[in-house]
Amino acid sequence: MDAEKAFALALLAVSLYLSVLVVRPFFTYVALAAFLAYALFPFQRRLAPRIGPRKSAVVLMFAATLLFVLPFVLMLRVVVEQALAVVEGVRSGAIDVGFLQEFVASDLGQDIVDAVQSGAGTVLEESVVVVGGASTIALGVTILGFLLYYLLVGGRSVVAWFREVTPLSPDVQDELLAELDRLTYAVLITQGLIAVVQAVLTGLALAVLGFSNVLFWTVLAVVFGLLPFVGAMFILIPASVYLLAIGDLVGGAALLAWSFGVVNLTDNYLRPVVGGRSANLNPGVLVVGIFGGLAVFGVTGIFVGPIVLGFTRAIVGVVSREYA
Repeated sequence: MDAEKAFALALLAVSLYLSVLVVRPFFTYVALAAFLAYALFPFQRRLAPRIGPRKSAVVLMFAATLLFVLPFVLMLRVVVEQALAVVEGVRSGAIDVGFLQEFVASDLGQDIVDAVQSGAGTVLEESVVVVGGASTIALGVTILGFLLYYLLVGGRSVVAWFREVTPLSPDVQDELLAELDRLTYAVLITQGLIAVVQAVLTGLALAVLGFSNVLFWTVLAVVFGLLPFVGAMFILIPASVYLLAIGDLVGGAALLAWSFGVVNLTDNYLRPVVGGRSANLNPGVLVVGIFGGLAVFGVTGIFVGPIVLGFTRAIVGVVSREYA
């Protein structure tokens, strides 16, 4: 290797390392922009020839913003209403605070409280890391918006640039890009499918037990359902405790049994099995990817982790076949 090539490679390594340092604080927003661009690109491809790529990107970004922001606004309103209803129930005596204290002090109550605290602590910790503060949110959303816009407008040119600078044969490039596309699609669809299944089971149980705002809680369960091994339990466990507190022992016990016996089972079974099959990954590897990605990359690691492991397997296969 001559000195010029060695210097160029060293310069490349330093530049890549510094680039990682620059992107790392906002990795969640960058990853979210990439996933949103991937999900929205089929619509961009159909809409761009009619109104132009830039206008179609703006339209899709506006629609995606409404899709994400509106549910949170509605959630805040309903949560406030439910909190006021609980306070009124305590004041009127409809909610037995003494029974609630006894239940929390029991062994079962302690187990449930510990589980909720553990899950809530994990989510809160990740949220603090992701959010960080108002300035971080503003910068992150700005990065997300710009990156999503330019990925929608120039996504094809980005792929073409990677093809041009990657020193691999066209066949190998096609194989790796196809594998990355399949992995991304499988992980996104699987996580969404599990969330919807949990939400339907949650909404069905709440409707049978006579809860109000069932549609809202069902939609909210879809959001929580994206969190592995926690999911809709954030809704079902408080609902069960509420039923027990107002004296509905049968309903509260039945909802607890439904939560741990049916809803939790769909998470523990369907996520690794269905996800592993759709992504063509061993279920154990998929679980490692989910939790490893969550630990390393934050909330978006739920999606990134399995993709990284699956793509690594594809690269190892290509290298062993083509270059060993």
